[in-house]
Amino acid sequence: MSTIIPQTWKFDFTSVDASYKRSVADPPGYVGLKDVASRGQKGSKGKEIDNELLKVKKAWDTALAPGKQLPMQGFMLWMSGNSVQIFSVAITAMLMFSPIKAVLNMSQVFERYETVSPVKVSFLESKLALPKLTFVAMQILTILLGMWKLNSMGLLPTSHSDWLAFLDPKVPLEYTA
Repeated sequence: MSTIIPQTWKFDFTSVDASYKRSVADPPGYVGLKDVASRGQKGSKGKEIDNELLKVKKAWDTALAPGKQLPMQGFMLWMSGNSVQIFSVAITAMLMFSPIKAVLNMSQVFERYETVSPVKVSFLESKLALPKLTFVAMQILTILLGMWKLNSMGLLPTSHSDWLAFLDPKVPLEYTA
């Protein structure tokens, strides 16, 4: 008499045809095994380029950050009112002095994004030249916003009556007795 051996179901994954293609595309952001393998073959040169591009991108984020704060600062200035009070003067003074400090400390702000190169490059040839100039431009816009506020409070000398102390008095041509 023969014994019946139950068959076990199994699937051999190594026997899948290599020419089989999936009909569904990979989802966005999916990194397949081929992509990981090709990244590994780049070597240290590819990693250096990736790090340098990442540093430049972060430098641009740092350069544009003051511009992203301008709407909020404008709203704060508007809410403080146009009268000369301690609160509105303090906010305007902070708005005027913080960009000056930021421009003076710009080398420290962008220091972490600098790349070490064996060849000395000038400022204009540097990859951080445009982000630094953009940073300075954003700080100048902040100072201009503060100057607008000072003008609206009447603290800037923009009229003729503000300069009367520096004018010579008129000499009359004739006198009447």
